[in-house]
Amino acid sequence: MKTKSLLMGMLAGGVAAGIATLLAAPKSGYETRRTLIANKNEFMGSIKDIKEAAVELKDTVSTASKEGKDVIQSFVTDVKTAIFEWKMQTEANKIELQKDVMELEESIKELESELASSNAKE
Repeated sequence: MKTKSLLMGMLAGGVAAGIATLLAAPKSGYETRRTLIANKNEFMGSIKDIKEAAVELKDTVSTASKEGKDVIQSFVTDVKTAIFEWKMQTEANKIELQKDVMELEESIKELESELASSNAKE
């Protein structure tokens, strides 16, 4: 919508400039027509250049968007894989730590029993 408004504003400005030129023209009609044709051709060339630039910008943004989406998906996949591998590598350590904790708990219970029985004998 902004591009359309810009082009409409440029067109209106061009028309206003043309009318002002005709009203204040110090040249003959033939020279004025030649000047108007030259200005029209220049104006049309500018519009064509703006249109081509807008199409190129749209294509560039579209390409960047697609590439960005692919990069983000690849990154997410890599992170998920890394987390899964880390979990697999730490699973063995987790099991060993749980066994060690259970052994420590049993040792503490045995020590508490021995202390209780030696305190009872005294």
